[in-house]
Amino acid sequence: MRRLLCAFALLIFYLPISHGKIGKNCRFAESFYENYPNIFELNQDQTLLTVRPLYSLSNQSFTTLNQSLSIGIIYSFADTYLVPVPLLFQCSESEQIYTPDNCEFTIVDTRSDLSMRRTEPTRTTTVPLSFQDYSSSSSKPSPLHGAYFKQSIVALQNCRLISDGEILVEHSFHLRIEFEQTIGSKCSHACSHSQLYECSMTSQTCQCRSHLIEKFGHFCVDTELTSNCSLTPERCRRLCNTQKQLQTGIIDDNCQCPLGTQRIRSSNDYRCELPILTECDNQNFKNTCPKGYLCQENRCIPKTMLTRVNQTILSVPLIMIGLLTGALLIIILLIAGLLKMRSVKCVKFVHQQRVLSNHSSNSSPATITRLSTVNSSSSPCSTLSSASKSTKLSSTNKLSEKYTKIHLFE
Repeated sequence: MRRLLCAFALLIFYLPISHGKIGKNCRFAESFYENYPNIFELNQDQTLLTVRPLYSLSNQSFTTLNQSLSIGIIYSFADTYLVPVPLLFQCSESEQIYTPDNCEFTIVDTRSDLSMRRTEPTRTTTVPLSFQDYSSSSSKPSPLHGAYFKQSIVALQNCRLISDGEILVEHSFHLRIEFEQTIGSKCSHACSHSQLYECSMTSQTCQCRSHLIEKFGHFCVDTELTSNCSLTPERCRRLCNTQKQLQTGIIDDNCQCPLGTQRIRSSNDYRCELPILTECDNQNFKNTCPKGYLCQENRCIPKTMLTRVNQTILSVPLIMIGLLTGALLIIILLIAGLLKMRSVKCVKFVHQQRVLSNHSSNSSPATITRLSTVNSSSSPCSTLSSASKSTKLSSTNKLSEKYTKIHLFE
């Protein structure tokens, strides 16, 4: 009876498989994995996929992630580390790329003490993985299917592919998961991620390859400042981009700032600020002036100083206009005063001349001459009129003398 029940259970278990279409000449989809040559490497027949993931700089865990993962990054989970690996297949009868719904997994776990632990074949359902492509400007993750793995060797068999009609892949595939060898890890000839590490022949340990590679804790890290993230773009210390952080809503805790600037944490982002009164560039969003300062003529200047300068510039024309207007009024008043004083003196002189003419008829010629001389010398008016009047007086005196002489002669 028990044998009958076991046979019936196996029949039910394999019933969907027997009705499925058998995929022919299936292999790992090279068109996807070749986009990440730092992380994935396929053998010639595309049945062995080597995965070399990198540790996360911020030690991110699955409990703090927001649905979105980074391809080729190791995340912490409880007391262990796992890497999400997307699984994609392509069969010869179609160019379509498939993801598996479930597979039989056999895992050979490599322990820290180099001991091996082999598990029994277990059919496991894959999980959807949402990856944020580092090279994509879109913030929408790409939906894929795969699984989380330790550092191990994994054998995949009898995978069911997700498609309109059920497809079964009978081929065996292998995954080789090799975690990043950090600074100080033992090595014999080479280290993983040769772009970052090299094996020191003296110490037989992994060290950073050159001075262009930055040391970040126990890791050798590529930076945007040195190589523009061309060595390992999957994990790279990028420049603090305020606009990108605000658009994605993700604060980049590991971003860096160019030399001569300082990294400042605001409420929702990190920004690179220049010291006060240093050169700045309005077109460069990466180098901005501190809060309360503006980039004016390539200098970080306080806003208050700029306001005072503008107010001073605006007040200078008003002050000049006021001074010129005051000076013009003073000149006009002085000229009017001088003209008025001159007209008063002329009026006095004319009045004296009239008195003299009235007095001349009753005075002697000597007295007339004396008065005319005094008055003419002190007059501020025209000398011509004075001269003419003195001429008349002299002629009158001469005429009087003539008459007197005649009178005496007779």
